[in-house]
Amino acid sequence: MSQRLTLTDGDLEVFRWLWMLRVMTLEQIRRARYFQPATGRLSALDNVRKRMKRLADAGYLLPDTLLSSRERIYFLGQKALAPLRDRYGIDQRRLYQSRTDTAQQLLHPLMVTECAVRFTESLRGTAVTTPELAPLWVLFYHTHAVEDASRKKHVERFVTQQDISSPSHLEPWRIRPDLVFALAQGTASRLFLLEADRGSEGPKEIAAKQVGYSHYLRTRDPQHPDRYLWQRYGQVDDFRVLFVTTHARRIELLRRHLHGEPGFELMAFTTFDELKERDPVFEAIWVVASGERRALLRAEFL
Repeated sequence: MSQRLTLTDGDLEVFRWLWMLRVMTLEQIRRARYFQPATGRLSALDNVRKRMKRLADAGYLLPDTLLSSRERIYFLGQKALAPLRDRYGIDQRRLYQSRTDTAQQLLHPLMVTECAVRFTESLRGTAVTTPELAPLWVLFYHTHAVEDASRKKHVERFVTQQDISSPSHLEPWRIRPDLVFALAQGTASRLFLLEADRGSEGPKEIAAKQVGYSHYLRTRDPQHPDRYLWQRYGQVDDFRVLFVTTHARRIELLRRHLHGEPGFELMAFTTFDELKERDPVFEAIWVVASGERRALLRAEFL
């Protein structure tokens, strides 16, 4: 039975995170939104669990449980759409419909969510920020985000998608990163387009993505010829493609195949385990075109 409760600013930020990333575990919500700067600690897990239960009981969240790990996970509930519109101007009419009959279906979106949470954790206490990006002024875009919900028939659309035509290629090059965000430090900022790879695509498919990004780099926005397409996200200086994959052997295989293809200089590779266990911004975990391992905020990157 629905119950009444007063929404806090923290609740609204949880709604925005779930809108940006589609699905989060209880622990990911805690790490992303329940950090206490005064103490440098996270809120007690039991307190976060109780608040999520109240929000779910009131219809703001849709809870579920991963079958494999028994982790509690959450999606947006229908009742959260009005507060999202009122606070953030995100006008969405329909929800992503969760499919949790097998854990396999959620491994990829939860991997993307973990990447966003890790970047957020890395920047705490630093002068580096993740600025809000146009057109909806959010910190992260996942592939499901709807740019203009009033004109769409279904929520599963891709605000991050761009199709780029090339005279030398029959089909358009499709740009659809799993996660888009930026890092800003002083007056400098860089856009990052992240591909979360669980090993299901072959080197040929990955190479096509890389070549597509090379076209994306130099394609002008037809509606704003004075800027490039990737500058539609805001005032960013350039972009890099972050490729997060399953293990180091796959990085070696892909780099051998991708070397020499257009766009290789844009790519930086790491494993999901390294991203989770080390600092993804300030530690040298990213293998770049030269074969060296670099941090995202060294001079070569920003």
